[in-house]
This record gives sequence, structure tokens and C-alpha cells, in this order.
Amino acid sequence: MLWSALLFGLVGSFHCVGMCGPIALSIPMDLSTRLRLMGDAVAYNLGRVATYSLIGLVIGSFGHWLFTSGYQQWLSLEVGVLILVLYFLPRQLSEWLMRYTGLGHVHTAIKKTFGQLLQKPGREFIFLIGMLNGLLPCGFVYMAAAAAVLAGSPAQSAAYMALFGLGTAPIMFITATSRQFVTIKFRQRIKVLKPYLATAVALLFILRGLALGIPYISPKLPSAVSAQPTIQEAVCHPH
Repeated sequence: MLWSALLFGLVGSFHCVGMCGPIALSIPMDLSTRLRLMGDAVAYNLGRVATYSLIGLVIGSFGHWLFTSGYQQWLSLEVGVLILVLYFLPRQLSEWLMRYTGLGHVHTAIKKTFGQLLQKPGREFIFLIGMLNGLLPCGFVYMAAAAAVLAGSPAQSAAYMALFGLGTAPIMFITATSRQFVTIKFRQRIKVLKPYLATAVALLFILRGLALGIPYISPKLPSAVSAQPTIQEAVCHPH
């Protein structure tokens, strides 16, 4: 299912333009040459991908336990349904988490650090801005993280989140380097496709949870019961 991360990232990228576009447009990039501008844009996006990868690495430890316990089938179904629900409530979800989990204070600290970094030109600071950008509360990142739990291991969860970040990179790169291209009218036209793409990603996880035996899309998955050794096996093959 790692390939679905790119599709998910593409879906979220148009949301990112609206939420993170102003940050990308305010970064003190080197405009002296086209090559330097592109290099700074790459550094900014690599910073975001790095943060997403670290998030995947952390949540992957929990996901690995679920995977080895045999609960991935039910979790896949739940994540698919959750994506469908949260797609229509990304702003409400962010507001709820910021209000009741203390993320609002984290958000304030990130914004303060943003202000400091924006005053410091240099590619290393642009990379750090990208990393901070990846920590901003975002409904699409939450949904991608929920999907990354199903990857099966910390490394694969990190890879899933990295691919999600790479999926968001093209539009964010264009936003930073060709500001006149990603106009409000362009975003409105692309917005029409977002529900269909989000639904496609959600259905992929639902199909995976159904374990219909379709290679790559809905393979057979071990259930929680079959993942545990039977009493007879435990007696015959003691540790």
C-alpha cells in the first residue's frame, strides 16, 4: 500500500497550497538565479519530507505491534472509514486537537520560531522552515499518519510518510518557484477533484481490510485469531 501514499500526498497537496502556501511565499529564497531559487525550494520541501518521515518512524512502532498482533485487517477498515469522515472535517479536527490536547501552545511556539527563521536567509534555515512546516496541525497529515500505522513496521511507516510528503512536493515546489501559476482560480478548479481522490484512497484501505484475495489491492491478511499460536502449537513447539 506504499504507493497509495503518493496518491494521498497529491490529494493533500492542494489543501497544502491553501494552508501552507503563504509560508512558502514568504520564505526568503535566493532570487538571484533560477537555479538557486529551485535549490531553496527543494530544501524547503526536503525539510517537510524529513519531518513527515520522523512522524512515520514514531507511529510505526505502534503500528508494528498491531500488525504482528493480527489486527491490521480491522484497522485497515477503520482507517478507510476514518479517512472518509475526516476528509470532510479537516479544519474541525485541527481545531479540536489544538483546543483539547495542548497543540495550540505548540502551534504558537512554531509560529514564533517561523518568524525568527524567516529573518535568516540561507538554505539551512529554509530546510528548518520546511521541517517546522511539517509539524503544523493539518487534517491531511493526521489522515496520512493514520494510514501509515498500517505499513507494518517503523521503517515502512517512515517510508509511507516520506512518500506522502513527496506527493505534496510538486505543487508546493511550483508554488514557491512559479508564484503566478498556482492562482486562486487554479486551486478552485483542482478542488473539484479532491473528493474523488480522497474517496479512492479510502476505498483502497477498505478493500485491503476486506481481504478479498486481490493481489496488491486486497490481499489475504492474517486475522487476530490466526496470528496467535494455538494451545497445541504452543505445547508442540515450546520456546
